Amino acid sequence: MAHIYHAELNRVRFLIRAYYRTRLFKIEKYAVHTAKDELGKLSPQEVEYAEKYVNMLDEHFGSVLNQMPEKYTSMLQQIQDDDTDYDMIPEPNLDKHVFCRVREDRRDVMFDPNDPDNTMDLDQGDIIMVRYRFIKGLLEDGALDLI
Repeated sequence: MAHIYHAELNRVRFLIRAYYRTRLFKIEKYAVHTAKDELGKLSPQEVEYAEKYVNMLDEHFGSVLNQMPEKYTSMLQQIQDDDTDYDMIPEPNLDKHVFCRVREDRRDVMFDPNDPDNTMDLDQGDIIMVRYRFIKGLLEDGALDLI
């Protein structure tokens, strides 16, 4: 039995490490976007990590950015020209599908604002797959949990 418990403990450790690796990868990939808009969704340790990572990137690219014209000198600034609107800050794809578990009953939930006739009843405990963009508000209300 000790071997079974030890193997299960190792499996849980592996899963937790994989979760943290994925979480840190996403924080690093979208660090500038996160530092600009989404800090309230991170834990205090993740906020500290994201801020340090952005500062490190800013120091690293600072010597090059200081040589650029004024409107291009900040990593946190969007480039907005008269004829172009180019976004250099990578943002997460909100149209990706995610799995979520329903925490509280909701009736006539409209997922797609372009199709108001397409509604769905959500019952507590249901697991659904839907685009993140459509459930963002429900997640913020605490009605859903991401899986």
